[in-house]
Amino acid sequence: MQPLPTQQSGAFTLAYLPDQHILIGRWLRPVLLHELQVHYRELLAAALAHDHCRHWLLDVRRRRINDTEAVHWFGQDFSPQLPQLLGQPVVVAYFAMVGQDVATTDPALWENIRQGSLHGAAYCYFDQESTAMSWLAEQP
Repeated sequence: MQPLPTQQSGAFTLAYLPDQHILIGRWLRPVLLHELQVHYRELLAAALAHDHCRHWLLDVRRRRINDTEAVHWFGQDFSPQLPQLLGQPVVVAYFAMVGQDVATTDPALWENIRQGSLHGAAYCYFDQESTAMSWLAEQP
């Protein structure tokens, strides 16, 4: 695993698994929208720097995943540009806490998942990191 530099290492870490061609982003604490935007831009920059890596494991256990503004920004501004920038749709496994799955019932999150799938992207939530990694390995 290759750790990658980030602007806010106390809030977000980033690593690349070259043998599996997977980027791993981990939030270490709750973040504000502007911080989240910086982190996703760092993730995209790392993806572009690593041969357009489009398989991502995002550990969201320590941050809110149903923040309305963040969900809107991700779904409307950030994720629609990914297929063009990466050359293929992105595949994202979200590693969330067992109790955090309640947040995934948010209609805005499901709309992002639906919109992403229209463009070939795949977003899926898991409560076990090993299951998330297995799922990523199975994706084209």
